[in-house]
Amino acid sequence: MSYPRLNAIYNEKDINLADGGLGLTLESKFGLKIAHTPLWSTRAVVDDGGQGLQALLQAHTEFLRAGARTLLTATYQAAYNTFEREGYTRDRALELMSSAVTVANKAKSQYQVENPIIQPHDIRIVLSLCAFGGTVSPMQDYDGIYPPPYGPRAYTTSRENITSFGEDLVGREKSIQALAKFHTERVLAFADSVQTWDMIDAIAFETVSLEREVTAIRRAMTTVEEVLQKGGKCVKPWWITAVFPDGCCRETQVPGRDSIPAKDVATAMIREEANDQGTQLARPDGIGINCTEMQFLPGLVEAFTQATGSCVQGTKWPWLILKPNGMAREAEAWAADLLGCIDKMKLAVAGEGLFWAVVVQQPLIS
Repeated sequence: MSYPRLNAIYNEKDINLADGGLGLTLESKFGLKIAHTPLWSTRAVVDDGGQGLQALLQAHTEFLRAGARTLLTATYQAAYNTFEREGYTRDRALELMSSAVTVANKAKSQYQVENPIIQPHDIRIVLSLCAFGGTVSPMQDYDGIYPPPYGPRAYTTSRENITSFGEDLVGREKSIQALAKFHTERVLAFADSVQTWDMIDAIAFETVSLEREVTAIRRAMTTVEEVLQKGGKCVKPWWITAVFPDGCCRETQVPGRDSIPAKDVATAMIREEANDQGTQLARPDGIGINCTEMQFLPGLVEAFTQATGSCVQGTKWPWLILKPNGMAREAEAWAADLLGCIDKMKLAVAGEGLFWAVVVQQPLIS
């Protein structure tokens, strides 16, 4: 594939600003009771009284007013299994998932009315999708402890929790297959409606804590792109961002041992790899890091840079997506640290004639 696919919707010479902390903003600023629910920010669209929908619309709009030009949809935990736990049918789940995208698009239109100088292509809507772990209870998007067949063992309080299959290669492969099926079904659910799909500019797979789930997402998108092309639908640019709690990958090489290095996680995102049928796996248009403390960002960016330099031939690299943790009260220091990291990173690759184009997240709006 050619990496400049994201260049069709972003200016590669600028740092492009996305929103951040939508769920926490809906809670802290708008008073929605969405914490510890299967749907998290998506809970806003199932509020029959309309308060949630109005709060979501206002949150999106305020992020735009604060300078964001990428809106991530309130779909982070939206999946058939999370809606089923809330008592909804699949048909109703499809309607509500589409509604979340529609609200983001409405906020975009509303902001354009407020600011006629803003053109439709200046604001992008990105479909936010969490890792499988964000859809189980208790949530495991940060820790990656998945029940079979998605992982070696479900979360427990009675024994050590593990994320690795170790030498069980059959179990690992079954896990990747199950995760790929989950992500394929989920993306195609949004593509089911032509109107909804047309509103979406790109797809973000976020807070991925396991290397093997990176592979699963790439397998899923290989299938998704084939289905879309056969159906005459547009293939969207997409990215993967991984989470590194304490600066480390949660998946270990063997149970109870060292974490898989960040460079290996980045390599799994972009290396040339084929599926069982010999088809080359789709490669994301962007790779990066999210929901990780700022102090770990320089070392992680260096690892991602090394991996990309080893895997990608030529000067056209995937986009770099950086969404470190940050709060409104720390906005100035957060921005300064992030820009310092970006400047250092660009300086490091410029001498080689290479180029990272960047999308970053803003901290929570106050």
